[in-house]
Amino acid sequence: MVARVNGEKRGFANTSLGNIEYRERGSGSPMVMLHQTPSSSIRYSPWMPLLENNIRCIAMTTIGYGESDRPEKPFVDMPQFVDAVIAFFDAMGLEKAHLYGGWTGSQVAMAVASKYPERIDKLILEEPFNWGTPKRRAVHLKLHHYWEPKSDGSHLVELWRKYGGDKPGKDLQQFSRLFLDYLKVNDNDGAEQVYEDMGWEGAGPNAMTLYDTWEDVINIQAETLVIHGTTSELGRSHEKFLELIPNATGIKLPSDGNFDIYMEPELWAKEVLEFLK
Repeated sequence: MVARVNGEKRGFANTSLGNIEYRERGSGSPMVMLHQTPSSSIRYSPWMPLLENNIRCIAMTTIGYGESDRPEKPFVDMPQFVDAVIAFFDAMGLEKAHLYGGWTGSQVAMAVASKYPERIDKLILEEPFNWGTPKRRAVHLKLHHYWEPKSDGSHLVELWRKYGGDKPGKDLQQFSRLFLDYLKVNDNDGAEQVYEDMGWEGAGPNAMTLYDTWEDVINIQAETLVIHGTTSELGRSHEKFLELIPNATGIKLPSDGNFDIYMEPELWAKEVLEFLK
């Protein structure tokens, strides 16, 4: 079943791995968009209208997140997430498409472009990084962890603050929609064997902290745009990505910390559209 609300089409792609949620908007060359952890395709809802006159934006919810089905067994590595993206391509009838990945999504997008170069037209990576070291895995073990529900609901306030709901200037309407995704994935049932204390939220972080970024990116054939923020902590790897990805160019967009689209949406859209021309 597919529904269209305010110009945005929402539905599920039926794959061999389960139903994968997506949101779609616009016409033109297709571009599949992969989100950060823990979120869903809803992350791109505010920004797809900036591209819709030129690009068919298809925001996919990573399997196990949002309303996408959870795998029968926890995914243990990046190739499983890669194959889920390709299963989504197949279910949507996409022989070839542009691929956009933000944050966690950038790690998955790199791996997809490396393993299936024939399926990717152009590649855009927002805040990519090499997370594949024990020290960097420890960062994610502290950042992502399962919150035991409490009878007084205080865990909801803790989660709200953890994800920045109390920060000044936050768009609370959009954040409230994203917060529902954070709650859905806050589950540890069967995940502790693989994701330690991160719960199911740690599915993506687990894969990317076991992923050999530098070994994989040299196999990317697609023309690639690498985006980091001007004050991005992850931007210290910017030049190395440009050096190792054979056909890459890079930009640094004004940021407060790591770049996020809400910081400069119009400039972001301009650069993305120029690259995709």
